[in-house]
Amino acid sequence: MKKYINSLFVVFSLLFVGCDDFKFGNAFLEKPLSDEVNIDSVYAHKVYAEQALAQIYHTLPDFQPQANRLSWGILESLTDLADMTKGGGNSYHKGTMSAADPGGGPYQMIYNEADGAMSATWGIRKAYIFLDNIDRVPDMTDEEKRTRKGEAKAIMAFHYVQMFRYLGGMPWIDRAYGPGDEMKFTRMTVQDMVTKVSNLIDEAAAMLPWEVEAADDGRMTKAGMMALKVRFLLFAASPLFNSEQPFKSGEASNRHYTWWGNYDKSRWQDALDAGLAFLRENQKNNNFYQLVNTGNPRKDFWDGYFTRYNHEILICSHRYTKWNVNSKAISQIRYGAGHPTMNYVNMFQMKDGTEFDWNNPVHAKYPFFDAKGNMVRDPRLYETVIVNQDKILGRKAEIYWKGRDAPNRMGGKGNGDFIWNNYAICGIAVRKHTQDLRVDVQNKFYECPLLRLPEVYLSIAEAMNELGKATEKDEFGRDAYDYVNLVRDRVEMWGYTKEMITPGKGLREAILRERALEFGFEEVRYFDINRWKHKDYLDITRYTLDTWKEADGSYRHELTQFFPNKRIWVELWDDRYYLTPLPLIEINKKYGLVQNPGWE
Repeated sequence: MKKYINSLFVVFSLLFVGCDDFKFGNAFLEKPLSDEVNIDSVYAHKVYAEQALAQIYHTLPDFQPQANRLSWGILESLTDLADMTKGGGNSYHKGTMSAADPGGGPYQMIYNEADGAMSATWGIRKAYIFLDNIDRVPDMTDEEKRTRKGEAKAIMAFHYVQMFRYLGGMPWIDRAYGPGDEMKFTRMTVQDMVTKVSNLIDEAAAMLPWEVEAADDGRMTKAGMMALKVRFLLFAASPLFNSEQPFKSGEASNRHYTWWGNYDKSRWQDALDAGLAFLRENQKNNNFYQLVNTGNPRKDFWDGYFTRYNHEILICSHRYTKWNVNSKAISQIRYGAGHPTMNYVNMFQMKDGTEFDWNNPVHAKYPFFDAKGNMVRDPRLYETVIVNQDKILGRKAEIYWKGRDAPNRMGGKGNGDFIWNNYAICGIAVRKHTQDLRVDVQNKFYECPLLRLPEVYLSIAEAMNELGKATEKDEFGRDAYDYVNLVRDRVEMWGYTKEMITPGKGLREAILRERALEFGFEEVRYFDINRWKHKDYLDITRYTLDTWKEADGSYRHELTQFFPNKRIWVELWDDRYYLTPLPLIEINKKYGLVQNPGWE
């Protein structure tokens, strides 16, 4: 069939998003293009071409809530780390989506900037328009054009990797389709998609510098592409796709759109090789990318995911210019878009190397701070969630019964300085990305980290473990335990050894937990659960924390069951949830899409 596209709409949509909202580093772009500028004018000047590329960057995802029908909630609300208690919202983040109502899933077949929906296909189309026209720009050097082409290809590659993780093999878009082009798309097999996307990543990487100057923070780099390849190949090697049986039967599985068709151990080797290639290239470039590690564990972890141009963030999104405590991104979290559960908090170990245990009377009495106010847990806990008596707004948080920051269910009146509509309903609240509100966030330059260096280290460790090489030293003199400990050492947590945690399943579970601790609220846990088919992580009794302040100034704590205790979609679990559905409206257009298993 023919799908006719209004060519003027295509041009105008390329220019639609206001460039005032998009900055590289601190170098502000010129005034936004208006929809009165035609495509010839855009590529007649370097400054306009750069703004056109900025709009392509603007299609990158951003995992901060957007306060609209498409993006209420955070992806952790579908995991064991958090839950969405906010009213309204959408079926996607609540886990009640269907093919007829994807409920604002993260990758739409349409583009709606006003609703915050980032469309992979629209971003890829924009990139092709840019690639088709950039050579026309008279005041750009050949080297500049080559680099900008690499950036456009890099954004396309990121979109393809995201589609793969959410949907499996998807159609390959090879150009910007015109009004009269026939729209016939078939999905790629997993094998074809891995090959094509890997090649695209390599193409982009070859055109890009290893790093950029601070003023260009946010632009794609060779380092970001090589790290993206590690993420991509690790997902492809994982049991969701790399197995002797498909995770669920159906036409898409029969056609190998949602699995390889077999298990092959060498796929783990491909992921490991990609990780080692990244380390080699980084070494050639004087190890430009390093973990932030100044000897201040809590602040170093904070800087690692929040501070701009920190040499740790490899790919990021700049949806806004600056943070605003009243912005959609922060206000939705404060209104309940994703509350951390005590199940997540309980994962963080004690500083002395022991597992946290509520049955231990010392742990139960001092779960967060000792009698002198010193931290007793993994420092990452305190920069991921807000706990009672920790810093907030220049004072100590009072998340206890009838305390200043208590939620309604704990006798609060909802009028604390940082409590909005039961912000701390589980007895703790989200800190990551909301930070210390006006102190740490307000008017700071905005950045959403999409891929950080610790993921490369932990991916290498995981691949080594799955290959039976957990205790073998590689060319850098490290084994799998050493790579995990690079991440743990930064926050001064005790290191893992093979005597403590055995290779194989034991180390695998330790690595998955480490990823949850390091990347909470960074959209990593969701994909880890899916790629390892860990439905058992979700089928748990979830807990909140009640806290009382005693007459002597000490605190008493009690775990209570979360309400409701289980999500409907977990009680009615079906393995189809490991991948999201393609919108039924797109399937019905009859241009070749096949629905994912179980969503037919």
